[in-house]
Amino acid sequence: MLYGLGAALAGSALVGTVGGTAARGRNPFDTPNSNYERGEAASIAGDDDVWTFATTNRADEPTHLGIWMSSDAFERLTSQSEGRHLKLDFPDVDGLAYTFAGIDWNPAGHPPADVWTTPHFDFHYYFVDEAAVDAIVTPGPLPFMGVATYDLPEAFWPENYVYEEPRFIVKAMGEHLYDETSPEWDPTVPFTHTYIYGAYDFAIDPTEPDGTLQLPLGPGGSLLDLPTYLGGGTGQLTFTEPMITEAFMRDVAASAAGEVTTAVPLPSAFPEAGYYPTSYTTRYVGSADAYAITLEEFVWVDAYTA
Repeated sequence: MLYGLGAALAGSALVGTVGGTAARGRNPFDTPNSNYERGEAASIAGDDDVWTFATTNRADEPTHLGIWMSSDAFERLTSQSEGRHLKLDFPDVDGLAYTFAGIDWNPAGHPPADVWTTPHFDFHYYFVDEAAVDAIVTPGPLPFMGVATYDLPEAFWPENYVYEEPRFIVKAMGEHLYDETSPEWDPTVPFTHTYIYGAYDFAIDPTEPDGTLQLPLGPGGSLLDLPTYLGGGTGQLTFTEPMITEAFMRDVAASAAGEVTTAVPLPSAFPEAGYYPTSYTTRYVGSADAYAITLEEFVWVDAYTA
């Protein structure tokens, strides 16, 4: 349930991974040189049909961090006219800071209008404590807590990423950074899939805003006084997020390759040193009749130092 803004990355052509495990007839995660570990599971259309997982190579380095969804679970979720939110812990992997997944089905998409207002999934990969994310909340019916005014250090910025404007702090999530060069910002290009970064300042006390800002509630909407939050003055990255449309996932499943891999830019630092992905893959695993959304091609990134 993303109500803020996101980012778009690769185009919509269904181009599979070259030379890898693109074959639709076998499970690319059932390989002799890879260690596979399941995380937490949820039951949607059957018992434990959505789960998190990780794979490592013989050197115990991460190769995939993923969310597995059976086709039955996919069909059950996409048939629902109301949004659905799941939280599932990732398995522990040495060198990976990722903690839990937030999976959101958005049947009508979400703002901005005519960009992401298409039925899609938000696959949040958090690398902060779940309880801290749950604490990003205030009373009231609005989906956001207020507006961020803290700074985000330059080291946390991937190339071409910018703040959303206004900088809404989405409840139980944070704010979102998006790629201003992404294809779907062109009105002639349909939204298929994209990748965003999340940020927040955990020094914020949601009950103690630092000021107010008058903003319209939607295009042409009435003005509202919204709280602003400076916190300690410096925010941090909190998650990475592939956003993938229902239609694109179906197209991938119907394609010859059965997968699409997209390169993503990295910042020069993260809050915690570790392995972070330089690509993500939307994959249909024909032998299991399931989808796997995976972060891949991990590289080591140092921790931020002021």
